[in-house]
Amino acid sequence: MSGGEAVVAKPVTAENFSRYGKVYDLTGDTDAKVTWTTGDGWRDGFTKSPLIDGGGHLGITRGGAAPWNCGAMERHPLTEEAIFCLAEPVILAVAPASQAKAPHRDDIEAFVIAPGQAVVMDRNVWHDACRGVSGPTPYYWMAVCGLGETPWVPVTGGPKRVETAASEGALA
Repeated sequence: MSGGEAVVAKPVTAENFSRYGKVYDLTGDTDAKVTWTTGDGWRDGFTKSPLIDGGGHLGITRGGAAPWNCGAMERHPLTEEAIFCLAEPVILAVAPASQAKAPHRDDIEAFVIAPGQAVVMDRNVWHDACRGVSGPTPYYWMAVCGLGETPWVPVTGGPKRVETAASEGALA
């Protein structure tokens, strides 16, 4: 990917997100990392292991809308972070975990997280706040808080445009 191109968010899967962490699909009834149960008129699933290491805190962020220019990211060296939707899909922009002082714009990838999915980023994975696919969208996150400052730093090489397939088509 050359420095001038936008990154187009793709639907998250366990395979395409594996370098950043884990994906759970709590709607498809087939994820081996999920225990499935049924009852009279209902079916549910829950993760076989705790979602993140440690006693995580539950938070909510009210994210803006895609497309956007990803110009700053943060990382958490002492905790994993889980991201999951309320009712609308969100886009998560990430860059590989590293010991660098900042992520590089050419390393940024973006993933669409649908309702019923959860992603768990490994420690030190660079990430931006999520944005809604079709407008400003709140989403939940879980991480261990109070482990020290996690400063937002500018992306090396300047901001990277993050788009949906729909916004890319509209600009073409």
